[in-house]
Amino acid sequence: MFIASASYSAEAVECLYEVIGMLNLNSIRCHVIFDSQASRAAVIEADATEEHGEMRHPVLAVLEMERVTSINTILRIKSFWTDPDGVHSGVEPGSLAQALYKALTTKKQITLVGL
Repeated sequence: MFIASASYSAEAVECLYEVIGMLNLNSIRCHVIFDSQASRAAVIEADATEEHGEMRHPVLAVLEMERVTSINTILRIKSFWTDPDGVHSGVEPGSLAQALYKALTTKKQITLVGL
């Protein structure tokens, strides 16, 4: 099982991920990001903050997927993680899942199948 980091470095986001959506969740600007190589998507805070001398984006949720066929647009959900400390933002896990689903299906034309 994938263990999500509580934050991603700004460099990792820039190099590994594609921003496929932008949204506001309880007045927090967020990006939905997608890594096609790892079949992973996440909701992160758009504004990076300094953490241990490095600029980092707090992660609110991560969706890990895997291919089930040779078709790259059909992916099975492997795991869904939300920040257990995300309560500070007041964002419900359902809102995060919905944002990931909407961005993946509309921007990347991905069909998600269940666990």
